[in-house]
Amino acid sequence: MAFAAMKHMASNFSKLDKFEGVDFRRWQKKMHFLFSSMSVVYVLTTPIPEDGGDDATVKQIRKRAKWDNYDYVCRGLILNGMSDSLFHIYQNVESFKELWDPLEAKCWDLLI
Repeated sequence: MAFAAMKHMASNFSKLDKFEGVDFRRWQKKMHFLFSSMSVVYVLTTPIPEDGGDDATVKQIRKRAKWDNYDYVCRGLILNGMSDSLFHIYQNVESFKELWDPLEAKCWDLLI
């Protein structure tokens, strides 16, 4: 995505309501739309690419670096989209998927 488009998205991100622990489905859909519009949502469904170890090709290294960067972006967007109290709970989670899946499961449990 072009830098100008990402900058525009980032400036509009601050206008989204922070997740306070209620209305998860609405917040989730807004976040998913944001991830999709930035073309980074694939890290939620795509396993971490192999890094190739000692015999890594340039293609493997780039693919893994891209995935790691997008995972970081998604995790940061989620954390920044949370209230301060929820941020403190989830700030040390290592990956987007490790943050998103349990949050989704926990909030679904509250709805049932």
